Amino acid sequence: MNGPRIGVQLNPAFSSRIGDDLAGLPGVLRDVHDAGFDGVEASMMFDGDHAQAAIVLSDHDLVQWSLHTGYRTGYEVEREIEYLAALEGKFIVLSGVGFDEEESGLRPFEEAAEVLNKAGERCRDAGIIFCYHNHGWEFREAPTPPGTRAVSGIDRLMELTDPALVRFCLDVFWAQYGGRDPVKLIQRYADRLAHVHMKDLKYTGPEPRPTGVLSPLYPRLPLNGQAEYVELGQGEVDLKGVWDLIAPTNPEWLVYEQDESKLPPADAAAISRRYLRETLGI
Repeated sequence: MNGPRIGVQLNPAFSSRIGDDLAGLPGVLRDVHDAGFDGVEASMMFDGDHAQAAIVLSDHDLVQWSLHTGYRTGYEVEREIEYLAALEGKFIVLSGVGFDEEESGLRPFEEAAEVLNKAGERCRDAGIIFCYHNHGWEFREAPTPPGTRAVSGIDRLMELTDPALVRFCLDVFWAQYGGRDPVKLIQRYADRLAHVHMKDLKYTGPEPRPTGVLSPLYPRLPLNGQAEYVELGQGEVDLKGVWDLIAPTNPEWLVYEQDESKLPPADAAAISRRYLRETLGI
């Protein structure tokens, strides 16, 4: 096929429709397929029962090529590898290091590095790419002595993890919300980038804006009135610039994500899929 397969991040946009018992999952997958997507990114469905997941995905001609999971104390990747390998998936995407630990500076990232290296090694041995996915808080720069280079959480995590084992999944929305230019981040971490979440942002905060693309003072969840999630092409993230940089690498998989919308999530997904097709040509 020409171009990457395009997936949809199911959570949290579709969570309420899917339900805790997953009763709504078939309807959501039907809508995802009908909107023109090839697959989904999600956590382990059916509590890790990959046989059930394979059946419901196959019924809607979809794949799950990436699994999104959260960092936690004692994190181990074994069950996720077993689940995703059975689905012939490609990426395990982990996020959450340093969340709600802003007073700890760089320490959470330093402590997590070896855990991520070990998970990445197990994934590599299983033929799966292990990625760290950013939000906004990882771009906060820790206090440093005068005259020394400021270091952010994501910088330290990239420094302390093995590039061959821990790759980078760039969420372009959260990068911009955290005060960084996603295009420049792709250039900076070109050798680490393995996966991208295409996601658009509309600034709704006060003018004039604080320093940075957006204020680095608001890099956390929730959005605190600073921004809105919008359908692709309706915000200010340079999605074309992002695609122009990653297209020459011939990515196999690209994921659209939108945490919230004023529209039903299926309608928002259809608008964003049309943008990818008609504006970016994918």
